[in-house]
This record gives sequence, C-alpha cells and structure tokens, in this order.
Amino acid sequence: MMTLACDAVGQAGLSAATASLDEQQPGTLLFVSGWLTTAADLTREAMLMRDLASTFDVLL
Repeated sequence: MMTLACDAVGQAGLSAATASLDEQQPGTLLFVSGWLTTAADLTREAMLMRDLASTFDVLL
C-alpha cells in the first residue's frame, strides 16, 4: 500500500511539473489533486490495516 501511495505522490509531482510548464493549468492541476487524494487514501488504508491486523488475526 505504501509503495502505491509513494507512486501516487510521484505522479502528483509529475503532474505539477507539467502544469507549471503548460498553458492549460486547470486540467493538469486536477490530476495533481487526484493523485494526492489517492496517496492520502492509500496511506490511511495501510495505517488502518496495520493498526487492526491483530484484531483480524483473532477473528480468523
């Protein structure tokens, strides 16, 4: 999960760099916000799974 989150942050950086060079910034900046949202969601999910791992082991 954290690897995917890091990839999403990298994609956001790439999109931000493209937006700074491109004249059509609004569309590219939507990609930046999308990738950062994806990274935040993946990080939150990984942390939740880490915190609840022992609970899941007991239930299985």
